[in-house]
Amino acid sequence: MSKGQYMLIDTLLGDLPRSTFFQEHYLQQPLARPSTAASLGELATWATAERLIEHTPCDLLLVRDGEVWSGPRPTSAREARALHAEGYSLVLRHADRHDAGLAVLGRRLSAELQGTVNLQLYCTPAGHGSFGWHCDPEEVFIFQTLGAKRYLLRQNTLNPTPVHETLTDAPDISRERTPVQECRLEAGDWLYIPGGYWHHVTAPEQESISISVGLMPPTALDVLDYLRAQLLRSRDWQRRLPVLGHASPLSDAEKVEAYRTLFQELGSELQRMLADPRQALRFMALTASAGLKSSALGLDAPRTPER
Repeated sequence: MSKGQYMLIDTLLGDLPRSTFFQEHYLQQPLARPSTAASLGELATWATAERLIEHTPCDLLLVRDGEVWSGPRPTSAREARALHAEGYSLVLRHADRHDAGLAVLGRRLSAELQGTVNLQLYCTPAGHGSFGWHCDPEEVFIFQTLGAKRYLLRQNTLNPTPVHETLTDAPDISRERTPVQECRLEAGDWLYIPGGYWHHVTAPEQESISISVGLMPPTALDVLDYLRAQLLRSRDWQRRLPVLGHASPLSDAEKVEAYRTLFQELGSELQRMLADPRQALRFMALTASAGLKSSALGLDAPRTPER
């Protein structure tokens, strides 16, 4: 971003200071802002959806109140509209791979907040929802461009910071005891939902079009992945470990002691690596580059339900 160029997040926040957003909301609490996303309205219209359906191979999911359409992908706007009239939401996944304006939106959010992007376009019929209560690992930004949507939100205390690999182990929300918050978005409004927050979405009385941008920030697990790439070049980390099989010459107590000593040595090596200030700079540069590359090239992201 060139010097003096305005930040999208500042436009979206309006008169709310960016410092307040980071101190009180980002990674913590939902935030809804009225009207400040009005400039994004032209990015997601019926014309956008119809073009993506008819002229691109954009991944299209159709779902109605928890029921996924099992038929073939509609190839014409007319077919898609007919299913929409039957109550099916049209979910155009990774739409930024096929639309320049949506791609710019994804890249800007990735650059300003840092993370890999999973962008989706939703056309939801009046009186319907999609998957019911669920949570996402990403930090989710919803931009309402047509009609209205109703969001029910509640804090996730059962698995507050999920990652993609743990979504299959999602707990039963009926065990959750946190209060339910309600939010309504009209065209031009936007909503931030922290990663892990439960939410339930419906278009109450009029059809809705919205953009959902899921932003996955780096996690501590990414630090381990980053270090592993370096450890692959280390002979110490390539060495074979003491034999654990029944034929081992070591007793059970000796095996435990051998591994305990080994873990201490390996832990000391990791601590030494992490203490090197150059590692932090390299990791920051690597994750920033990966986030922008995923937005520009459309690297695969796990498929998630409606946000």
